[in-house]
Parts: sequence; structure tokens; C-alpha cells
Amino acid sequence: MLRGVLFDLDGVLVDSLASIGACFNHALQTLGRPPLPLASLRSLIGPPLEESAQSVIGDDPQLLARFIAAYRERYAATAVAETRPAAGLVEVVTELAARTDLAVATSKPEVFARPILAGLGVDHCFRAICGRSLELDAEPKAAVIARALQSFAGRAEGLVMVGDRRHDVIGAATHGIPTIGVLHGMGSEDELRAAGARWLAADLRALPGLLREIEAQL
Repeated sequence: MLRGVLFDLDGVLVDSLASIGACFNHALQTLGRPPLPLASLRSLIGPPLEESAQSVIGDDPQLLARFIAAYRERYAATAVAETRPAAGLVEVVTELAARTDLAVATSKPEVFARPILAGLGVDHCFRAICGRSLELDAEPKAAVIARALQSFAGRAEGLVMVGDRRHDVIGAATHGIPTIGVLHGMGSEDELRAAGARWLAADLRALPGLLREIEAQL
């Protein structure tokens, strides 16, 4: 039987491109760098922030620390107001939570993830909301998923991950959890297929039906 569903946050449960993009560009401008087009930032959303920042500004520790500080200062003040729900968020997670246990495993710091989900009125649907600390340690997604697994007695059997980037697929596979790749997020179908996503869904609204099909196979 289906024991539970783990969700990534950015690009899956929420549309955070505008919010994260504005903070990313704010941090760049704080360093005297020009802002980047919003579309070009899509591929940077999903990995740990320090990894995405390094790909743009390089790996100088002092620059990176200044970038992260500027980013987080704006993000802490604006994330709840600027983050939008993915289409169908409330109805889908409410329906799924009535059928099985749900949890969130995100590379976003947990101190940001929790108020965002609370602001969208869905935090109560998840038995666990797990994210990273504020340490700049580039913690892999597999480590976050490991913490989320504790709310399922540490067992991966009967669980499914829902993600939009290869990091979600690879992190879940580390624990033997198959992934549904959603196509409304930040990653492409090619990225998800190449990473090994077992199923694909157009958006959140496609999940209840797909999960019923998956449960019949488990």
C-alpha cells in the first residue's frame, strides 16, 4: 500500500520563481553585479542556494557570504507575501492528506519553508516539514529526505517522492524511493527522465489519479 508521499517545495508545491528571482537579483546588485533575466534563474532554483550562487559569482567565500546574507535579508522579509501556490495546491494536498501521510523535504532552510506553507494554509496537511539549516554546507537532498523518513519510522517502503529537479530524483533514489517528476516546476522533462524519474505528471492536479494508479502497483 501507499504509506506516504514526500514533496519538494519550490517548483512543486509553490511557484517561487518571482520571489527567489527578486532576492537573487537583490543579492547580485548588493555586490555591484547586474541583475539577471528571470527566465535565466529558473535553472538555479532547486539546488542549495550556495551552489546556485557559486555558479554565478564564483567560489570566493567572502563574496558568497555577502551574497547569502543579502539574499536572506530580503527573502526573510518577503517570502511569505511573494511566494505563490502552485495551481491546485490546497485542494490537492487536502485530498491527499485525507488518504495518506504527507511530508515535505526541501533544500530551502526549514525556517523559511514552514512560514511559507503556513501562509498558504496547508502546513497542517504535512506530518513533517523538513528543510536545511542556515549553515552553508551544501547539504545534499538525500540528507533532508533522510530526516523526513523519520516521520515514517525510517522506512522507505511504500513511499513516493514528488519533485521537479534531478536533485529530488537522485536524493530519493539514495533511499530507494521512486519519484514522480512534475512538469510545472523548474526542471525539464528531459532532466527528470535522465535522472530516473519513474513517472511524470503535468501538474499537481494530476497527482491524485496517478497516485491511485501507483498504489495499485505497489
